[in-house]
Amino acid sequence: MPLFKTVLYSTDFSPLAETALEYVKKLKEAGTKKVVVVHVIESLSIELPEGVDLLDAETLAKVLPRTDQLYITSTIEKLDRIKKNLEFYGFEVEIALRYGNPGDEIVSVAEEKKVSIIVMGAHGKGLLTEILLGSVSVDVMRKAKCPVLIIKRREE
Repeated sequence: MPLFKTVLYSTDFSPLAETALEYVKKLKEAGTKKVVVVHVIESLSIELPEGVDLLDAETLAKVLPRTDQLYITSTIEKLDRIKKNLEFYGFEVEIALRYGNPGDEIVSVAEEKKVSIIVMGAHGKGLLTEILLGSVSVDVMRKAKCPVLIIKRREE
C-alpha cells in the first residue's frame, strides 16, 4: 500500500507553487494515485455573496462585477491546465476551488478528501510578517492532521 495514496496540492499559481508541483509529480513513483488540487480565493480579494458556487459561471455572471468574473474564470482555466498536466502523468485529479481563509480552507479540503499529505510552497516573507499577519503554510502546518510538505524558496 502506498504511503501517500492521495495528495493535496495547494497552489497560488506562483513560481514557488510550480516548484511544489514538481515534487507532487515525483510522488507518482512512491505510489500516489490521486491529487486534489486546491486554490483558495481569499475573502479579502473579492466579496462573494453567501452560498455562491465558484464553479457556477451562470450565477457568478449575475452576482459579480465583470472584473471578479474574469478573475474567477482565469483561475478555473489555470486549475484546468494543472489538472491536465497531472493527468498526463497518470494521476487521478480532483479540483477544489474555495473561498475564504486559505489556511482554514486547505485544511478543510484535506480532511474532507482524507488526503495522506499536503504539498505546498512557502514564500518565507519573514518572521515579522509571519508574527503580525500569519502565514498560510504555518497555519496549515498547525491545523492539519496529516503531514505537510513545505517547499521553500531557494536562496540564490
